[in-house]
Amino acid sequence: MQIPSNQANHSGYRWVVLFVSLYAFIAYAFSLQTASPMLKSFTEEFGISYAEAGWVISIVLIPGVLLGLPAGLLVGKHGIKRVGFISLVTVSVGSLVTATANIFPTLLIGRLILGIGGTFIITATPATIAQWFAQKELGKAMGIFAINMPLATVIALPAAKALSISYGWRFPFYVGLALGLSAAVVFVALIKEGPFARQERITGIRETVSNFEIWKVGLVWLFFNAAALSFTIWGTTLFESFQGISMDSVQGSVMASLLMLTAIFFVPVFGYLIDKTGKRKLFAIIGCLAMALAFVAIAFTSDIGLIASILALGIAAAIVPPTASVLPVEILGPALASIGFGITGICLNIGAATAQPLIGFILDSTQAYVPPLIAMAVLSTIGAIIAYTLKTR
Repeated sequence: MQIPSNQANHSGYRWVVLFVSLYAFIAYAFSLQTASPMLKSFTEEFGISYAEAGWVISIVLIPGVLLGLPAGLLVGKHGIKRVGFISLVTVSVGSLVTATANIFPTLLIGRLILGIGGTFIITATPATIAQWFAQKELGKAMGIFAINMPLATVIALPAAKALSISYGWRFPFYVGLALGLSAAVVFVALIKEGPFARQERITGIRETVSNFEIWKVGLVWLFFNAAALSFTIWGTTLFESFQGISMDSVQGSVMASLLMLTAIFFVPVFGYLIDKTGKRKLFAIIGCLAMALAFVAIAFTSDIGLIASILALGIAAAIVPPTASVLPVEILGPALASIGFGITGICLNIGAATAQPLIGFILDSTQAYVPPLIAMAVLSTIGAIIAYTLKTR
C-alpha cells in the first residue's frame, strides 16, 4: 500500500507511535501482574482459598470476554487517541480502588475496573501499530511490541514483592496508579492516526466476525496465554510452597519472572525471523510444543536444572506472540485489524481468566507441585494442535 504524500515525510514517526503504544500496554500489564506475587498474602489477609485468590487475576480478564468486539468497533469509530486515553484513565482508577480496598469484594471491584480499561488497551495499541507499519516490516514491529507483557512482568513481579515486603501490599498498586496516569498523558499527547488508517466507514464487520481463521488464531492465543500467564501468576506461589523459598524474599518472584525476562530478548528476534521466512504457522506450532516440553521439565527438575528449564520456557514462549500479532492484520487488513485484535483479545482473556481458578483448584485439590505444571503443559499442547490447522504459511 502506498503511503499518502502528506504523511510519507512523517513515516519515521512510526517508531514514536510504537514505543508510546508499548508504554501504554506496559502500564496496564504492570497493574495486572502486580497482584501475582501477593496471592498467598491475599489468602492470609482476606481468609480466602487459592481458587478464590485466582479470581483476583481472572476478574481483570472477564471484561475482555464481553467487551473485546465492542472495543474493536469503538476504536474504529471514535479513534485510537480518544479510546486509548479513556482506557488508561480507567486503568488508573482500577489501581486506586484496589489499593484502598479493605474487604475482598472491593478488591475484586478494583480489579474489574482495571480489566475494563485493559480490554480497550489490548485492542487499541496493536491496531495503532498496524496503522503505521507496512506489511513487510510488521513482524519486526510486532516483535518489539510483543515484549510488552514480558517486560511488565519482569518489572512487576520482583518490584511488587519487594515493595510489599517493605511497605505493605497496597503500595505496588499506587505505583500502578502513577504509571497509568503518566501513560495517559503521553498517549494523548503523541498518538495520532497513521498512514495506513482508513478514514471511511468500516464495512464487512459481519464477514470479519464470522471469519473462522481469525478465530483459530484467537484460540492459539487463548491456550498460549492460559499456559504462560498461569506460570507467571502461580509460579511465585509454587516456588514458595514447594521449593523451600521464603515469602519474605523476592527469589520466588524473580524465578517466576525468568520466563518473561528471557522472552524480552527473543521476541524481537522471532518477529524478525517471521518477516524473513514467512513461516507463521510453523513458528506457532514449534512455540507451543516447546512450551509444553519445558513445563514438564520444570515439574521434574530442581536447582540449576529448574533454572535452565524456566529459561527454555522463556525462549519457547517468545515464538508465539509475534505470530499472533501479525496474523490479524494479514487475514483482515489494516482497516479491520482492530476488530481482529478484539477477537484475539476475547480469546486471550477467556484463556487467562479461566486458567487461573483452574490452576488454583488443582493446587487446592492436590497440594502438590507437579499437577499444576502438567496442566500448563496440556494447555500448551492444545495450542499447538490448533496452530496446525491454520490455513497460513
